[in-house]
Amino acid sequence: MTSSATRRGYFDMPWGQVHYRTASADPALPVMIMLHQSPLSSRNYERALPLLAAFCRPVALDTPGHGASDPAPAGWEVADYGALVWTVADRLGAERVHIFGRATGSVFAFAAAQAAPARVRALVLHGVPIYTDAERADRLANFAPPYPLASEGDHLGWIWKRIRGEYPWIGPELATNFVRDYLAAGPDFASAYRAIWRYDLRTAAAGRAAIPTLLLGGSADRIAFMQARAEALIPEAERAVLDGATDFVAEQEPARFADCLGSFLRRQAG
Repeated sequence: MTSSATRRGYFDMPWGQVHYRTASADPALPVMIMLHQSPLSSRNYERALPLLAAFCRPVALDTPGHGASDPAPAGWEVADYGALVWTVADRLGAERVHIFGRATGSVFAFAAAQAAPARVRALVLHGVPIYTDAERADRLANFAPPYPLASEGDHLGWIWKRIRGEYPWIGPELATNFVRDYLAAGPDFASAYRAIWRYDLRTAAAGRAAIPTLLLGGSADRIAFMQARAEALIPEAERAVLDGATDFVAEQEPARFADCLGSFLRRQAG
């Protein structure tokens, strides 16, 4: 679904197309490239994009293999997903950009920022999934196996139960949107997940460049417990924890989400 205040487009890549959503903004404003959590899509930011356009030119990408983007080539790692940010920035003619990432997307955003720190105006990491070595190994082994397609549609029930199991509070409209995203990602919906589980974020962060960074969280976020890990890993970052906000604050409370980002990004005007 696209609102009248947003529009869609595609970037052509040698291996396929990357789909994005955006909203009209003053061309003098800085670009912000946005990366979503897996296995969802840029639809997460549909309601927020027109509000974000008050202070930036938001471009919310569908991670390759998700939403309406074509699958990435086999074997993509975090560095490849991060490099996509700079390919898109170049296509937009943007030398310096803000980068936003949520969950899986926050790891890709971090990698992109570290690959070209001089090109980053500011970095917003919303819910950073920081795992121990044991947790990463367990996730790779057990967390997201492909689901089998069933002639009677049983896989649709499997997806619904998985979503409701992870988010018991979720309403039927939001859950239905997530089912669409799961179906778009296909039975093996975890390729982007596996990339971040193979990536040693703790080691990567040890040699990080100094970049203005906001660690955004919500007290009702499914990975709220990881906020403390993120703050310990990047202690110089600014912090904002929204009381009562879930993983999907951009959809549920777009004005609150935009106000938080705007307060931080407006101060990064250089």
